[in-house]
Amino acid sequence: AEVRAVLPEGVQLHYAIKANPMPALLSFMAPLVDGMDVASGRELTAALNAGCAAQDISFAGPGKQEGELRQAIAAGVLLHVESFREVDLLSRLSKEQAVTARVAVRVNPDFELRGAGMRMGGGAQVFGVDLEQVPAILSRIAQAGLQFEGFHVYAGSQILKAELLAELIDRSLSMLLSLQSVLPG
Repeated sequence: AEVRAVLPEGVQLHYAIKANPMPALLSFMAPLVDGMDVASGRELTAALNAGCAAQDISFAGPGKQEGELRQAIAAGVLLHVESFREVDLLSRLSKEQAVTARVAVRVNPDFELRGAGMRMGGGAQVFGVDLEQVPAILSRIAQAGLQFEGFHVYAGSQILKAELLAELIDRSLSMLLSLQSVLPG
């Protein structure tokens, strides 16, 4: 409630299950947050069992297995695409299941955020797609008939200063605005 009180209207809060996957905690958190973020099929099942609606679950991580992707497509969760290989796999699985996968593109930021405990930007990373690859992956998503819903940017964690969070948001928005000309529709 305190966090919501200081955020602008329209900002959603999601709980990252990797922080603590205890079923009782997830059931407690589900009605207090707008959704849950998962990184495995087991976490997806835990979120659903806790009462989180599938459309409010996002699934990110570079190591998603084919069975987990099938499970996520069938449930209708938002999948954060991290590679061209994943787009091709989601295309095939969507056709096999006759369900259109919902996707967002995880963009590896082209900047490094100083002051973050763990930095995930400023150069090639195992997570996400580099900024210069975004137009090509958006084209591949459109060709595959997947439902593009947005972007995921993660520049780092353990950011405990408000001014650094504001800088992260500002730089991320500037980076994403540079992609306007290649956005679908």
